Parts: sequence; structure tokens; C-alpha cells
Amino acid sequence: MAKIINWNTAAFEKECVNVTMDLLMVAARLIVADAKSILSSKGNKGINRPVSHKGTNAGQYWTERRAGAMVGTIRAVRTKGDTSRNVWIMAGNKKTWWALQLEYGRGAWKGGAKPFLRPAMAKAPGHIQAVLESGAGQTKGY
Repeated sequence: MAKIINWNTAAFEKECVNVTMDLLMVAARLIVADAKSILSSKGNKGINRPVSHKGTNAGQYWTERRAGAMVGTIRAVRTKGDTSRNVWIMAGNKKTWWALQLEYGRGAWKGGAKPFLRPAMAKAPGHIQAVLESGAGQTKGY
């Protein structure tokens, strides 16, 4: 006759979530590497401009432009201990705020759209599956 055991899994659930989130961060870093590669391959044809010394925004750091600066801002972010279980892939910062315009070519953006996150995310299911199946983040080609 089978015996019923009341097994409290709460102690294991937290550790399983942590391991899974760590593996998702590995996958996110692969997506970040793809996005950086894609954006870099589009050429360093941006503009270089020092901080503006004219107008209402004179002297503001965010008026400066450096070709290729966006590549360095692409990153994977996860707040440790966050119960929402979010892993974010972000581009841009206060100084390079134009990631959305670069991705979609919105407004009067010169040169049109230069998508880099969407193509990288299109590859994501394969990356995530490989990372989760390997358990160590090892995938072919990386």
C-alpha cells in the first residue's frame, strides 16, 4: 500500500527559481552579444558632436554625440532578489537616449531604422532553449 508523504516544496522552489533566473541571464547575455554584433555591423556612421554651447540646452551632457556609443550601452539587467522574475535587455542611457529612434527610425531620424534588438530577439528562442537544456549556458557557436 502506498504511503502519502506531505512534502513541503517551498524550500526547493526558491532555489529552482534562482537557478532558472541565472540561466535566463546567460541567455540574455547571448542576446546582448548578438545585438551588439548586429549594431556594430551596421557601421559606425553616426555623428560626432561635442556638447552643445548654444540654445536652451547649452552645456548639457546629453547633447553630445559619439558614433558607436550605443553599442556599449546594450546590456542585460536583473535585480537580485526581485520577486517579479524579470530579465531586461536594455539599450541606451541618459547620455545615449536615442535607442528607440535608432531601432525604429521614428521621427526625423536620419538614415532610417537600424534595428538591432529585434533581430537579436528573433534568435532568442534558440538561445534560451540551448541554455536551459545545457544547464551551463554552453551553446554552439559561442
